[in-house]
Amino acid sequence: MRYMEKILLKNGKFVLGNRIVSGDLLVIDGKIKKIIENENPLYENGIDLKGKYVVPGFIDAHIHGAYGADAMDGTVEALKTISSFVVKHGTTNFLATTLTSTKDVLKNVLEKIAEVQDKELDGANIFGAHMEGPYFDIQYKGAQNEKYMKPAGIEEIKEYLSVKPGLVKLFSLSPKDDAALEAIKFLKENGVIVSIGHSAVYFDDVQKAIKAGLSHSTHTYNGMRGFTHREPGVVGAVLSSDSVMAEIIFDKIHVHPEAIRILLKAKGVDKVECITDAMSATGLPDGNYKLGELDVYVKDNQARLVSNDSLAGSVLTLDKAFKNIIELGYSIFDAVKMTSTNAAREFGLNTGEISEGKDADLVVLNNDYSVDMTFVKGKLKYQA
Repeated sequence: MRYMEKILLKNGKFVLGNRIVSGDLLVIDGKIKKIIENENPLYENGIDLKGKYVVPGFIDAHIHGAYGADAMDGTVEALKTISSFVVKHGTTNFLATTLTSTKDVLKNVLEKIAEVQDKELDGANIFGAHMEGPYFDIQYKGAQNEKYMKPAGIEEIKEYLSVKPGLVKLFSLSPKDDAALEAIKFLKENGVIVSIGHSAVYFDDVQKAIKAGLSHSTHTYNGMRGFTHREPGVVGAVLSSDSVMAEIIFDKIHVHPEAIRILLKAKGVDKVECITDAMSATGLPDGNYKLGELDVYVKDNQARLVSNDSLAGSVLTLDKAFKNIIELGYSIFDAVKMTSTNAAREFGLNTGEISEGKDADLVVLNNDYSVDMTFVKGKLKYQA
């Protein structure tokens, strides 16, 4: 008979979908088995949470690197470094995110991500890859390398998807022509969520892309044609479409807090996901770093390109984004949706909420919302 792995989290405040339950939580074999509300505990031995909040583990659908490592390093070691760092900030699942580069480099990076996809690591789980590029518009290149930008091609996309079925979960591109629209249809048919990013297209172009299957927006407001009253642009299309999930980098640098409030008024908290877009300098001191092949300097929590001072990803962590949502006046339930539940639903993950049968991806938070403990599939991966 197989031994069942049990863990009891005692005396916690568990943040469910719309209420907070004080009590205990039983985890068996990495899944939430039972929430015990203020009853006599089933077991004597357990981890005493001392009345701290417990929320679902954070999910980051867009992160390039952290702690000196970048997904584009093309090594398993780099991916493990990112995983071990982000788990300390409450992230339990993430998509390792690529940058615009050559086909050979990108295929090599995807092969390395495939090696660790859904394998147990010391930190957060890597549930797949987010391909950010190379089918972008130079006009809104941001910190993407323009020398590798090109029109979309289905034959090339087939090569990326053939590295490992089910590896590429999210693909960011600009829907600038018919070839891109065909690529969107092809990606959607193959189970990949398609996102608009680094795009100079107009409002009507985005409507066509949505009809073709586009359903996500890469770091909304950043790297896209902005809103005006005569041409609503990419931003206007994202704000007005109920079928588009909007990523947001809530570091108070990339987007003004009031612009986030406008986004949430337009879309509601169920259609917005906090992401970090974090780069390799995350967790390290100010100084000079790389984002892919590009030189970046970090100062005052801002990562910028040396060449033109453009923002180059962020040094944000999702625990900070969670806190920023609450400081903007939203509830802890809203913060949970935007850092966990929405992404879990979008990508079909068995996590993102505290309920029976879900993976026990959990974060224990102190009163100031800093991370005290992180559990990935019921295993304690970090303790402050």
